Amino acid sequence: MEDSKLHEFVLKISSLWNEQKIREVLYLEALKKDSMGPLRKMLTQGHFSALIFQKEIHSIYDYFKCFLTDKDLISDKEVNLNTIAGLYDLEEKEEVTDYLKKTEGRILQSYKSLYKYLDRDLEIKRVVDEHLNRISEFYEILSRYDIVRIKDLKRSVSA
Repeated sequence: MEDSKLHEFVLKISSLWNEQKIREVLYLEALKKDSMGPLRKMLTQGHFSALIFQKEIHSIYDYFKCFLTDKDLISDKEVNLNTIAGLYDLEEKEEVTDYLKKTEGRILQSYKSLYKYLDRDLEIKRVVDEHLNRISEFYEILSRYDIVRIKDLKRSVSA
């Protein structure tokens, strides 16, 4: 990879790690809500996948970063507080799932933007593909809750 492309890639990987950190915090915060009973298993899986993905992304980052110019990945407590604030006032599971779904959608786009940098490295492409597949599954599960909510709303309006 040429130097400018490598630097862009490292920045994107760093950003992706931060997004996974946000994802971890969101799923953990959602688990604390009383209304999330039927979703607890999926929320737990989302939380653990975020932790695992962070670790894998961190390894990729450490491999490609320039030790002279690129900083270490550090969890920013301010980012975590801002993340929680967006979810804090939401109590209904439909609101929470919608918020999580939007977050997953943004992260999916971030992963897809990495493909232009993965021309030769098959191992990193495999990791990115695995992450994309798993996050897509979470996105689909959260989308199903939106479909169920819309059907319930239509039934209550027609009744």
